[in-house]
Amino acid sequence: MDLQTYQRSLRRLVIGAAAEPDDPTYAQSLTGSTGLAVMREVIGFWRAHALERYCVLSSAWLKRQGCFDASIQRFIAGGEFSPDVAEAGQQFLRHLSGDPDPVVRALARFEIALHETRYDTAESRTVNWPCDPGPVLAAILDSGRIEMTGEPIPHRVTVSRALPGGYACEPLPADSG
Repeated sequence: MDLQTYQRSLRRLVIGAAAEPDDPTYAQSLTGSTGLAVMREVIGFWRAHALERYCVLSSAWLKRQGCFDASIQRFIAGGEFSPDVAEAGQQFLRHLSGDPDPVVRALARFEIALHETRYDTAESRTVNWPCDPGPVLAAILDSGRIEMTGEPIPHRVTVSRALPGGYACEPLPADSG
C-alpha cells in the first residue's frame, strides 16, 4: 500500500465517511472503532476552538442561537478545510454565507469583510443585512439580550478601516431590499 492511498483512506474515515472496498485492510478495520470516534471528537474540538477564535462574531451568534456545534459538524463533514486556522476560518465563514438564516449569512459576510479590510484603509466592502445589524452586534459584544422592535428594515453596511469604528450602516430604501 502506498502512503497516499493510506492517508486518503484515513482522511475519509476521520471526516466521517465510510471505508471504501479498495481501502487498506487496516483502514477498513478502523470503521466504528473507539479510537476513530475519539480521534473525530478531538479533531472536532480543536477545529471548533480554532474557528471560534477566528470567527468571533459568527461563533458567538451561533452559540446564542444554539447551533454552533451543528454548524461546525456540517462544516467538518464537508471535508474541505485547511489546516491553517486563518484559511479554515475564511472557509467556515464562506460556508456560513450560505446558511438558511439570513442573519447568519449577513454576519458571516460582515466578518469576512472585516478580515479583508483590516490592513488597508483604502479597501472597503459592502454587506447587505436583512435587518439593522446594530442590535445583533450589540447583543454579541455585550452578551446581552437582542432588542429589535418592529419589522426588520434591510440595511447596507460599508466596512472600511477608513471609517470611524470600522463600518457605517444605513437603512436601504424600501424598494431595494
